[in-house]
Amino acid sequence: MTTNFPTAKDCIIEAFLQLCLTIPCDQITVSHLTKKAGYNRSTFYAHFKNTDDLLRHLEAKFFNTLGIFLPLALRIIITGNAAAEERRLFKLFFQNNIRAFSILLGKNGDPRFAHKIKRSLRQAILQYLNLTEAQLTPQTDMLLEFIISGHLQVLVYCGERPDSLSPLDFWLRMSNSIDREKFLAAMTSKPDKSF
Repeated sequence: MTTNFPTAKDCIIEAFLQLCLTIPCDQITVSHLTKKAGYNRSTFYAHFKNTDDLLRHLEAKFFNTLGIFLPLALRIIITGNAAAEERRLFKLFFQNNIRAFSILLGKNGDPRFAHKIKRSLRQAILQYLNLTEAQLTPQTDMLLEFIISGHLQVLVYCGERPDSLSPLDFWLRMSNSIDREKFLAAMTSKPDKSF
């Protein structure tokens, strides 16, 4: 029987996430991490150049995973339907990522990460809807910002409250209350200059 034990690198990353719950991520030091993880500085430096390097490593892992997951999530959110296999993949994605994802997007997280995620989601949504930046009006740009920010805050909420409704169930319930034709029309409408 094989047991997977966490590596020193895993322990350092976990210590970083735990510290982010109480300290802004940009204020976490190598000393904080080594004390929390129970390793010495040389062990930390064997895996990371500095705390910013650790943060970039963690964020790169999310972007790789998100690149695989995002087309599935967009299809489910926009259509309001999820097949059994899609539900399984969605559940697996969130089981493996929601805690760390919500910590990085939370109050002590990394604003740069939040900005990168928003930009990535924005590009994916535009691509999915076959829109370009040039086609967006100020109104639709604001609507897109509202949608992305709201969805990211749902992830933070779900990560902070594991007993809450799952993000998938929330999105499916929300999408059932949205008129898709009106939503898509709003995404491509001309600005109202009357106010």
